[in-house]
Amino acid sequence: MSFKDYLKSSLNNADFQRVWDSFFKPKSVGFYLNLLKFDKDYIISNLDDLGVEIREILPNFYICKSEFKEILTRCELFNNGAIYIQNPSSYLAVLALNPSKNDAVLDMCASPGGKSIALANMMGNNASLAVIESDSKRFYTLKANLNKYGCEWVRAYNKDARSISRTCVGRFDKILLDAPCSSYLHFGDGFVEKSAKEIKAISRLQKQLLNSALTALKPGGSVVYSTCTFFECENEEVVKNGLNSKFDISIEPVSFGLDSEIVGEFGLRILPDCDMDAFFLAKIIKNS
Repeated sequence: MSFKDYLKSSLNNADFQRVWDSFFKPKSVGFYLNLLKFDKDYIISNLDDLGVEIREILPNFYICKSEFKEILTRCELFNNGAIYIQNPSSYLAVLALNPSKNDAVLDMCASPGGKSIALANMMGNNASLAVIESDSKRFYTLKANLNKYGCEWVRAYNKDARSISRTCVGRFDKILLDAPCSSYLHFGDGFVEKSAKEIKAISRLQKQLLNSALTALKPGGSVVYSTCTFFECENEEVVKNGLNSKFDISIEPVSFGLDSEIVGEFGLRILPDCDMDAFFLAKIIKNS
C-alpha cells in the first residue's frame, strides 16, 4: 500500500484532504527563545527591529510567516544562539515531559539538539541533563549546537541509546525518546517511500529503544515517546508493545488544545497544517 493510500484509509475524507494539501504549502516558521544566554526582552526587541512579526503559540515558542525565514536564518540572533528554529510539533514533546531543575533527565536520540536545548531552558543552567546520539557525524552536530546555545554543561554521549538498559538501570526521573522513524512529515517531490521491510525494522528498533528507556527510568518517572510519522506500527503499536511487556506502566493523557490534535487511547496525534508538522507523542508513566 502506498503512503497516500495509507493516509486515505486511516483518515476521514476531510482530514485526508487537509493533510495532503499541507504537504505542498509553505509553513509558518517556528522558534523558541534561548533564555540561558539572552534576556527575553532583548530578543523580542531585536526581532521587532528586524520587522519580524511574531506570535506566541506555546510557552516561550513563537511563529512567524514563511516570508521571514530568510531574515531569521541570517540574523545575529540566530548566529549567536538566541533563537532556535524548530517546528512547534517537536516542541510539544518537551512540554509534555515538563522537566524541573531537580530532575535527572535523559534525551535518548538527541541530534541535532533542538529538544535538548529546549529541555535545558526549562531546567536551567547546570541541571542534571544527559543526551545520547549513536551516529558519530550527528553527535558532532549535537555537540556544536549545545556549545552554540550555552549548554556546554550538558553531558553528551556518542553511544547506542539501547545500552542504557545495562548501564543506567533506574537512574532517570524523566526521559525523552524522540525515536528514529520513517519521517513522513515532509512528503513531496524527491521523496522516496520506505518499503514494508524497512518500516518493520524501524518499528523493531523503536520497541527496543522504548524498552531500554523504561529500564533506565525510576519508578514514578515518565517517558515521552515521539515520532514524526503517520504509521500506527511506529506509534500506537510501539506503545502497546510497552504496555504488554514486563513493565508496570500506564499512559498519561496529553492535550494542548490544538485544532490539529487527535487524542487517542495510546497517545496524541498532531495532523499537519499551516503551522504544525505531523507528530505523535505518548507520555508513559512507570508506576511505583
